[in-house]
Amino acid sequence: MKSNLFLFLVVVLVGFFPGITSDIYIPSVPTIADDLKTSIDKVQGTLSIFMFGLSISQLVYGPISEGIGRRYPLIIGLLIMTVGSFVCFYASSIETLLLGRFIQGLGVGAGASLWRSIFRDSFEGPQLAKYGGYLSVLVAFIVPAAPVLGGYLQIYFGWRANFLFLIFYALATVLIILVLFKETSAHHHKERLSRKFFMHAFGQLLSSRVFMGYTICTFISYGAFFAWLTASPVLLIKLAGISPVEFGYVTFLGGGGAMLLSGFINGKMVVKFGIHFMLRMGWALMFMAGSLMMALKFIYGMNTAIIVAPMVLFYFGSTFIWPSIFAGAFAPFGKIAGYAGSLYSFMQLGGGAAISALVSCLPNADQVPIASIFMICSLLSWIVFEFIVVSSKEGAVN
Repeated sequence: MKSNLFLFLVVVLVGFFPGITSDIYIPSVPTIADDLKTSIDKVQGTLSIFMFGLSISQLVYGPISEGIGRRYPLIIGLLIMTVGSFVCFYASSIETLLLGRFIQGLGVGAGASLWRSIFRDSFEGPQLAKYGGYLSVLVAFIVPAAPVLGGYLQIYFGWRANFLFLIFYALATVLIILVLFKETSAHHHKERLSRKFFMHAFGQLLSSRVFMGYTICTFISYGAFFAWLTASPVLLIKLAGISPVEFGYVTFLGGGGAMLLSGFINGKMVVKFGIHFMLRMGWALMFMAGSLMMALKFIYGMNTAIIVAPMVLFYFGSTFIWPSIFAGAFAPFGKIAGYAGSLYSFMQLGGGAAISALVSCLPNADQVPIASIFMICSLLSWIVFEFIVVSSKEGAVN
């Protein structure tokens, strides 16, 4: 029992690293722009460059872990992330901050790629379901709470304290892994790093209409989700006038609460109605959130309440998407799960990088651009799902 709890702790520390690294400094975006004497859109670009580094790293850590195991790639990734955090901490220009965020993304990609593998290696059967349930609850609280912590660090210590916190977090996790964590993979082999196996595994994935359909859906849907993280500090802190701490609590209570409730409902409904139904419901709610945000803008103008209410609905709907789309994509590929996880994560995080980069180039005067992103991305995802996944023979099974 103690060993299971320890493994679960490692999964939590590693699995939440990408979300915390991505989100913790979001309340500081306006202050960073002022301090580095640059524009808001360039600071927003640090979010997309981080996601770009994170996405491309997925194609490296997953296959390597199939060849040499999870432990060493994880340690190397965390050390790279630490280097990136030091660069961000000492940054005196936006160019240096962009470089540091890219390095952070390359390093923290180890956590994004390997936590699922460690979780799958460590638990099975009832234990997998048990600890998976615990993990879902923690996700709803810990990741949305990162901006709360970032808000307090910004108010009391300044924006650089966010990166100092990440340095200590990374080094503490490395120490725990070095001293107490043992390799969890029993099936890794150097042959899985061969060019032949690499081409065969990715060939299977790229030729599957179901897998590629689902990953295109997650590219678009996660892009919309991350676009909100890019636009929200400008909308709520700079334009609506709330403080960084208030921004953190809005994200934590509004977004986290919506995710928790949606996750509970999804667990009940997906067994009865199937993943296809839940996906359609999720995209419908995401589209409604964008439509509501757009309508409220033209009726009431702009204030915190009319931006946050549609955001809560968007979080609620999007939480129906992630477990169902992941289950649908991975179902046929259990024997090459490491490679499947790499390509899936690459597509998901690549969507965050691409669409958040687009948002950073759009006008920041009001919520119309992000409302449009919500509507367009949810509709496009739904169309791809119907015409690629559902229409294929593989995807016919709900």
